[in-house]
Amino acid sequence: MKQLWVALLILPIVLAASIETSETTLDVEKNNIIVYTSMMLTPQKDIGNLTFILAQNAKDVEVTIDGEKRDCTLVKEFARCGSMANGTHTANITYETSYPIAESGENTLIRYTDRLPYPAEKQQVSIKLPLGYIVPREKDKDEDFYVTPKTTDTYSDGQRVILYWEQKGQELPISVVARQVVRTPIGWMAAALIAIAAAIISSYIVIHQRRTTKPKQKKKTTIVPTLIDNEQKIVNFLKENGEVWQKQIQQATTFSKAKVSRILRNLEERGVITKTIYGNTNKIALKK
Repeated sequence: MKQLWVALLILPIVLAASIETSETTLDVEKNNIIVYTSMMLTPQKDIGNLTFILAQNAKDVEVTIDGEKRDCTLVKEFARCGSMANGTHTANITYETSYPIAESGENTLIRYTDRLPYPAEKQQVSIKLPLGYIVPREKDKDEDFYVTPKTTDTYSDGQRVILYWEQKGQELPISVVARQVVRTPIGWMAAALIAIAAAIISSYIVIHQRRTTKPKQKKKTTIVPTLIDNEQKIVNFLKENGEVWQKQIQQATTFSKAKVSRILRNLEERGVITKTIYGNTNKIALKK
């Protein structure tokens, strides 16, 4: 009955609009998920009441359309955000949820269904596992026991495992079983106190050395990030060619446009590259 109600709610607007691209990222913490969704909508005619579908128990919901914040009415997992004129629009939705994360022995179960208000030409979902977590593998269990459906890509930002799916559609149910393999031996508060003490001691040593020694010329440091193969390939290309257009990277690596964008975003967040926007494209260079 619930599924029928959802279908009836969405059907009128499905016929009136579509989505070019939708990109959702789930930033998973121990007992919480932060959901970021960005989509490009192209309604064929004016929409009376634009409705987004959220995960259960959503809180701190923020919606912007074309850069302007919308005051949406939340009814269960639906966010009704008012009218939208025909044309092309960008919508961004952010919220937190504790659903659906569950513990099962030493494993953590993450279930999420990406539901869009309209059919999408490209529906993309990424799940960032918590720091120190992996997707386990066991001989007596099939791969789809741990991850369903099969990922389009699996990669790392140097610290965390990221699972990525891509399809043409409107609904993408995902189930992931993750396991913590790296545990912090002490509590976060103790770690913070140790870090503060170390910073104080380091500051004292630096100040003392400056008073007793002549300043030395700083040596230029090289970028030494933790890179996976695909990231290293792009970094090597930039070392050889300097500043280039993003399209040149795609041609040189033969990666898809979406894959290049994801890798460059991760490298930019970690301070490895700089990105300069030129119209509808970007110029990329290693950070000096």
